[in-house]
Amino acid sequence: MLFKDYTVDYFLEELSSDAPSPGGGSTAALVAALAGSLNSMVYSLTVGKKAFENLDKENQNKMIKLKEETSKFIKVSQEFMEEDRRDFLVLMDCYKLSKNTEEEIALRKKNINKCTIKAMETPLRLAKACLDFYNNIDFAVEFGNKNLVSDAGVAASLLHSAIESAAINVKVNLSFVKSEYNYKEVEDTLESILSKSNSLKNELLEKVNKIIYK
Repeated sequence: MLFKDYTVDYFLEELSSDAPSPGGGSTAALVAALAGSLNSMVYSLTVGKKAFENLDKENQNKMIKLKEETSKFIKVSQEFMEEDRRDFLVLMDCYKLSKNTEEEIALRKKNINKCTIKAMETPLRLAKACLDFYNNIDFAVEFGNKNLVSDAGVAASLLHSAIESAAINVKVNLSFVKSEYNYKEVEDTLESILSKSNSLKNELLEKVNKIIYK
């Protein structure tokens, strides 16, 4: 069953059980999808309404385009949920490979390393996709229905949480392959993403608070 076919109760039940998945990686992607969905709600309750009609044509067209991009981000986030699950299950299968001979031991190690790198790269790609989505939320805060600006703020907070969660999953997998992979380059990329995300989140929340408390 795909994650998109789960009920909320079933997902939480599976997450809290001893089942091999879902885990932290799929949950990080779900949080990203929730951030996108909240942002889409802001657009859905703006387009066609007074706040939308008050915008100039350029910003109206941009909002419609960004709403479409938000839908794509939600879908991509759901795909990351599935990809993370596949990566983990395939990696676990690698650990079950035979290791009775030198050849089997070498093949097992090779497959484990290959699948660990894949399991590391997936949350890294998720983190990068999330970082790019801040610009979309920023537009929703600036031009969306002001009655929903708090929802856009929650979207920004969730987005940062998704990035932090994805980063943890990158690090835990990277730690197993540091001798076979460019460890420092990935670490530097992660730190850059986390730093930018924290700054962008704080800037957005500052904008949100100014609108709420003005």
